[in-house]
Amino acid sequence: MTRRTNLALAAVLAVATATGVAALLVGEGRAAVVVWAHGAAGFALLALVRPKSRIAVRGVARRGRTAAPGILLGLLVAASVALGLAHAAGTGAFGPLTALGWHIGLALAAVPVAAAHVWSRPPRTRAGDLTRGAFLRAAAVAAVGVAAKLAFERTLGASRAATGSLRRAAPVPTAWLDDTTPRAVATRFTAERLGALPQTAVVCALDCTSGWYSTNRWSGVALVDLLPRLPPGTRSVEVRSATGYARRFGASDLDGIVLATHMDGVPLLPEHGAPARLVAPGRRGYWWVKWVTDIAPSELPAWAQPPFPLT
Repeated sequence: MTRRTNLALAAVLAVATATGVAALLVGEGRAAVVVWAHGAAGFALLALVRPKSRIAVRGVARRGRTAAPGILLGLLVAASVALGLAHAAGTGAFGPLTALGWHIGLALAAVPVAAAHVWSRPPRTRAGDLTRGAFLRAAAVAAVGVAAKLAFERTLGASRAATGSLRRAAPVPTAWLDDTTPRAVATRFTAERLGALPQTAVVCALDCTSGWYSTNRWSGVALVDLLPRLPPGTRSVEVRSATGYARRFGASDLDGIVLATHMDGVPLLPEHGAPARLVAPGRRGYWWVKWVTDIAPSELPAWAQPPFPLT
């Protein structure tokens, strides 16, 4: 029973981690299934808490201080699940981060601890694990997760976007990792220069991976008007911020993207990316580059960048 419980727990944690990462990577239109699966995996994890707690108690009594990594892993996972549930129930911020931000941070912290724990005490598989009975047990755990997810959404779950984000009336002035609002932005994309070009407006949602979204009217210059003729051999366009942050877009994917100078008819504030920021409908917030200083055609493909920005 101990071995099977550990195998089941490892599998559920792997699914929860994979779907959690995928939920941040996929576009808004494709996020619903992944986010829902992530939630169901979380509830399946809760279904395994009781049998795992018995194993953990015996392990701590037997191993003493050497059980510390396992205890730390349990605490990190428990806190991450609790904050994920708090976010899904409609809780906003806890101190400097949103509930979802803490959920993601604790989950990321748990990954190396889990890897070390599994490395030191790997769950052993056997030929008998691939049986009809094993399949039925796995299906039962999955069914419990799905049923609990359905029950939660019909009772305690808050109204959320397909990505799981909570609605805000206006964007929260967040920045990626250690980026801060620049005191001054030296850029050729000034409001005056962009205002002299053909103007485009789009109503769309800025959906941040920290767990909120806001639907607003953004206006400025479409990238296809700003870059009407790309040099031969151009495969992507890199948009760079005054902070050094950058994202690369495929040369054929520029339709609908706007270099905005106004939000809801008002000039952008510095914390929202003034004098100009990117508006990329259908993409998560980390694609919406703030404080744009340069837009450069490149011969590199769009995929020649980390899935998530590292700077």
